[in-house]
Amino acid sequence: MGFIDIHSHILPGVDDGSRSMEESLEMLRIAEAEGVSCMIATPHYKQGRYRADKKELLDRLKMLREEAQQEGIGIRLHLGTEIFYRAGLEEKLMRQELGTLNDTDFLLVEFSPFEEYLYIRNAMEELLGMGYCPVAAHVERYQCLVKDATRAAQLRDMGCRIQVNTGSITGENGLGARHFVWKLLKRELVDYLGTDAHNTKTRRPAMRRCAELLYKKCSREYAQELLFENAARELFQ
Repeated sequence: MGFIDIHSHILPGVDDGSRSMEESLEMLRIAEAEGVSCMIATPHYKQGRYRADKKELLDRLKMLREEAQQEGIGIRLHLGTEIFYRAGLEEKLMRQELGTLNDTDFLLVEFSPFEEYLYIRNAMEELLGMGYCPVAAHVERYQCLVKDATRAAQLRDMGCRIQVNTGSITGENGLGARHFVWKLLKRELVDYLGTDAHNTKTRRPAMRRCAELLYKKCSREYAQELLFENAARELFQ
């Protein structure tokens, strides 16, 4: 089984990720060369900035799938959303206007890097109470967690999942992010990986180097859980 990337901005023209079908196809070629076999497209949803509706996203996913097939690209593509949490979001979720990860109960949720921990915890409790399993996107960005890694464990104990970016594992996102992520990995507090790919140059869908480091520094069992087993079990039932 190839790697599973649960966080990418590969749909063309819907957010600050891929700007065109050609760029999306090149991103897919890079991902395939990196050993990725499955990607979840997670375009941003942020009130007042990125608001593409579910039907439009599904249409674009269908077009990308068709173009990829014609190009001989074998990566399986699915839809999700990276949702920036704000008050009142629950109404849109109840109306099923926002996409979950591959139409499961798992929800990729983003916060401001400088948000207070109490706000994040209360938001996650709200989503759990609605029957969702919130996945905290790129937790290495949240300063309240970086300052106290036990808070990541607390979120996980509540029933949340933790996602980190592959570039943070390899050090491409800075030494601070790398140090924090490896602190979480040593305690096996991370559940999912995402490339958070936005383009073909500065934010590529790269996973191979990350996988090499995980197999070298973590147990083989945990590395495989991160690279594909957790996502295969929970997001592709």
